[in-house]
Amino acid sequence: MKWASAVLISLVLSIGAANAKELKPLSPRDAPSTLALKDLDGKPHSLADYKGRVVLVNFWATWCPPCRAEMPSMQRLKEAMKGKPFTILAVDMAESDTDVRQFLKDMKDAKLDFTILMDKDGKALKEWKVFVFPTSYVLDAEGKLRYALLGSTEWDEFDTLKKIEALLPQAVPQ
Repeated sequence: MKWASAVLISLVLSIGAANAKELKPLSPRDAPSTLALKDLDGKPHSLADYKGRVVLVNFWATWCPPCRAEMPSMQRLKEAMKGKPFTILAVDMAESDTDVRQFLKDMKDAKLDFTILMDKDGKALKEWKVFVFPTSYVLDAEGKLRYALLGSTEWDEFDTLKKIEALLPQAVPQ
């Protein structure tokens, strides 16, 4: 039964994700929660820790084919933004540490090294009203929601990269 449900959910998500691809602008507003979760090593993270940085918050699961497909492009985005005030927080939805670690091991060619947070009880999922996997939000350096995406994309495509770069805080002239 669990397998059949996962297949059905994956099919629905794949169909929904096929219509995604582009960041949708939002009127700047506060994020739904502080998103205080632990990473795979048990270290706590909160959105407040990333004040002054643009943050991509991506809700995903290892069993979700569109989620898995976009992960390498998220890593390329992280590499393209190296040295800039940008962070990726990939929020795994209620899976075990073992499942997520195995997924990361299986993705060895992509060498994913962005922060993975564990939403063990699904509280963040509910607070952020996530109902499609993957769902992503881009927050500006002030912590305001600026873009949303229901479904997957290639995160390192030119238009997406430019939208994210435009949110980076500007250096103050001395």
